[in-house]
Amino acid sequence: MSSMFYYAESFNQPLDSWNVRNVTDMSSMFYRTRSFNQPLDKWNVSNVTHMSDMFSEAQSFNQPLNSWNVSKVENMSSMFYEAHSFNQPLDKWNVSNVTYMNGMFDRAYLFNQPLDSWDVSKVESMGSMFAKARSFNQPLDSWNVSKVTYMHAMFAHAESFNQPLNSWDVGNVKDMEAMFAGARSFNQPLDSWNVSKVTDMSSMFYEAISFNQPLDSWNVSEVIDMDEMFKGAQSFNQPLDSWDVSNVKNMNCMFCAAKSFNQNLDSWKVNAYKGLHMFKDSPLESNSPKWHKK
Repeated sequence: MSSMFYYAESFNQPLDSWNVRNVTDMSSMFYRTRSFNQPLDKWNVSNVTHMSDMFSEAQSFNQPLNSWNVSKVENMSSMFYEAHSFNQPLDKWNVSNVTYMNGMFDRAYLFNQPLDSWDVSKVESMGSMFAKARSFNQPLDSWNVSKVTYMHAMFAHAESFNQPLNSWDVGNVKDMEAMFAGARSFNQPLDSWNVSKVTDMSSMFYEAISFNQPLDSWNVSEVIDMDEMFKGAQSFNQPLDSWDVSNVKNMNCMFCAAKSFNQNLDSWKVNAYKGLHMFKDSPLESNSPKWHKK
């Protein structure tokens, strides 16, 4: 049933009587069926393994799905991408076999349901999972994310999100690019995180205007890219002098428009060329570290 109603923008007919118990692939099934909003809760989806993009851009869809047996599903990437109306409980889902959740609720503007009961221990990618999920603000601290390697843009522009995440084991994560970019409400401790494998932190707190938590315990020795990491993070003013940034190759605009940031970074071992416009429109623009003045 993959792509079965793909781009059927006007389709909105009942399907609840269908026998789908032998179906294994429902990826992109309702992709861009912008008018579709029919009950599907009676479907037996127990053999389905692929649900990626299933309701992607199904902008009217808002029907109960909590009774579904999704225990065999391995891929839920972009499942509700731009499902602007969807806001139904999913807490009873068994997602223990899912590997990919990247983009799952990306731009699902109204979605705000509890997911803390989910077993995400097999998930490897959560990139953009809640990006632009403007309403989402639910606890996730119980999640086992120890196998996740990609968290880029995970909460980017999730404007309401402000939940504890400090208990997460992020020891295998390599990519945190734009993870909290535009997460305007987020201000939770992250000092317990093991970020020793992360190589990309570019735009991580870009315009995270409320964030002001200690990060001095982080081991950032493997990070290569810190481009715009704190750009526009207007509240941030925490010590970072203990960071080993010797491997960073890009610090362009790292603290641009970080209006509150006024910490001593003289101890950093950095070549000035790595940080073009590094402190523009921040307090350090006129009082930059010694290495930046060379």
